Amino acid sequence: MELLELVPDDLGDDLARRVRKLVHSTWPEDAAKEGDYYRNLATPTAVVILREASEVFAHLAIYEREVGVGSETLEIGMLGGIVVAPEQRRRGHSRVLIRHAHARLQGRCIPFSILFAYEPKVYASSGYKLMQNATRFIDADGSLKTFVYRGSMYAELSERRWLNQLLDLRGGTV
Repeated sequence: MELLELVPDDLGDDLARRVRKLVHSTWPEDAAKEGDYYRNLATPTAVVILREASEVFAHLAIYEREVGVGSETLEIGMLGGIVVAPEQRRRGHSRVLIRHAHARLQGRCIPFSILFAYEPKVYASSGYKLMQNATRFIDADGSLKTFVYRGSMYAELSERRWLNQLLDLRGGTV
């Protein structure tokens, strides 16, 4: 098993195609089936993948973004596109990807990581807790939305405690 961290431009055609195939196998309705997966969402700071030989079986995208929390502006990490191939699940691969992402963010002195989970219980073992915050974001149609998403989660990556105040993503979700 090999863990790779790359910027999206360094994926190359073959690796990018394998990432799209993996993402599409999990979210078939996703726009990843054609074109550039990252362009459809936002360009991540880094992409972390696990592969065996040339077969990509796990993926995570790391985003670093300036957001508003209450009246404060902070730089946070956002994790998205966390995918593990069905036959590779329940083996700790998500935890490996997240641990790597957290180390990268901590190395940059980023105090928090957030993600939007379909299955929140998967991320609890990696230190994520459910948010109570309302989140403001720009939806895919360009409209500004604010609501509490029950799968919003945060992880504290430093001694700093999460603030339970309005989280303004100042952009879209990932």
